Amino acid sequence: MTSTELLKHALNKVSVIIAVKDDPRILRCLESVDEDVEVVICLNGSPQWMHTLLDKQPMEIVIIEIPDRGNLGAAYNAGIAAASGQYLLLMDSDCTFAPGTIRTMVEHVMTDPIVKGLVKYDETDDVMSKITARMREFDEGDFVSAQSPPLIYQRAIVKHIGGYHFNPLMHWCEDREFDFRVQLAQIPVKFVKQAVIHHDAQIGFANLRSYWRYGIGEGIGQEQGVLTTPAIPFLWRLADSIRSITECLLKKGPAVAAYYALTLLVFHSATVYHLLCDPYDVRRRYSPLAKRTRMLSPIREHGTHLTAAQRKRLLRAHAEANNPIDPVQDLSVFGS
Repeated sequence: MTSTELLKHALNKVSVIIAVKDDPRILRCLESVDEDVEVVICLNGSPQWMHTLLDKQPMEIVIIEIPDRGNLGAAYNAGIAAASGQYLLLMDSDCTFAPGTIRTMVEHVMTDPIVKGLVKYDETDDVMSKITARMREFDEGDFVSAQSPPLIYQRAIVKHIGGYHFNPLMHWCEDREFDFRVQLAQIPVKFVKQAVIHHDAQIGFANLRSYWRYGIGEGIGQEQGVLTTPAIPFLWRLADSIRSITECLLKKGPAVAAYYALTLLVFHSATVYHLLCDPYDVRRRYSPLAKRTRMLSPIREHGTHLTAAQRKRLLRAHAEANNPIDPVQDLSVFGS
């Protein structure tokens, strides 16, 4: 087949997966899909008006629902189970594809197992919107990872990363935990800056709500042992936060650093809140093998790069939880 025919064949094997609870911006996201690909939407604890909204939109989409509100890990798993595609493209409801992005990502995932695109954070005239955009660039956009969106990967990688796509109990930070398993399996992530999505502009309080949720996800992941726990929690988190805020100050300036300090306070407060209250009632659903993965030098909140010691400790934790991860020795299994 010609390269054009191969690409067309690959596009027929793509499933766009979107997990959403109650975000009307999903309509703009769907309108930005500019290829004839399967779209699967997984609702999680959504109100009736969300069903009505999706029923009225003109696209042919697959809609499934889980009852667990706000559980992104379980929602993505359900969406993936319902999807027919060999290539899984993860997207958020508050983002839109730039023209040609889907095609560009598919061109690369045909030979590379995981492909990451570029997030551009939109802004309004509001000062806090601009500060928030710069802060999100620092905390999520200035390094390459397997976090979504936009992320496309070959379905076949799942058997190499512990046998599951996403942790079914991690309501948030599910993509962060996914990224760690990708690193443990030594599967490279290809960054394609031409594959752009636009993240809807955020004001300060909306972003703080996101970081509150991330903090709860962090707490859930720590208790299950899929994220590391500081052996000296308060002192280590304080030192790590000071280090991250200083880095932000040097890269983005004092206003952004001050706001980042506030988001970290919210993030860590949410982790403590989960520890005290278990707001999503997940503890009773943990595996009997679940236990914390404690380290003197655990994974930083900022960034996703694992050190050799962290990789070794997490590999052991997954093996003890009966989800062993064996590093991929030959990437040709993915067609690269």
